[in-house]
Amino acid sequence: MGSEKLLESIFDKKILSILRLLINRKEQNFTLKEIAKYSRVSLASTFRIINKLSNLEIVSVEKIKHLKLYSLAENEKTRYLESIIKEHKTIMEEFANLLSNVPGIRSVIMHGKAEKDKANILIIGENIEPLLVREAIINIKEKYDFTITYLILDEDQYNQMAAMNLYSGRKEILLQK
Repeated sequence: MGSEKLLESIFDKKILSILRLLINRKEQNFTLKEIAKYSRVSLASTFRIINKLSNLEIVSVEKIKHLKLYSLAENEKTRYLESIIKEHKTIMEEFANLLSNVPGIRSVIMHGKAEKDKANILIIGENIEPLLVREAIINIKEKYDFTITYLILDEDQYNQMAAMNLYSGRKEILLQK
């Protein structure tokens, strides 16, 4: 059993989901609604969990008039939690992160399953600069010796090809704007 599955079998999934959000984006402040939305935990449960984590000095609360912003506290407790909970980015997540700043990209879809040393990617959007995509691919190739084969399509092209079943099989959305 992997460490992620072990944590989920021992601890409450809702608490882990909220902790992962706060740990993986520890430089950000969130409203209660944002935490609920991004962690996919109901607002009532998020409220209960955030209060508990705040009492344990794991979450910091910043009050601005009537608004409360929450973030991961900076202390020994949170450093320990980070060491066991922090999600380590996969190559594909890192690639999607590199593409997140490229103008015109609406979504990045992995077609099929990533193999040990390669993956097939569909990049969908309008007026995408191919050089910026190539830079991200070269970056990943140099860093991990991982080959990414890609195709840039506009949305109409992708929809037509999908309707023709040319992209059937496993698809994983890596980036959606």
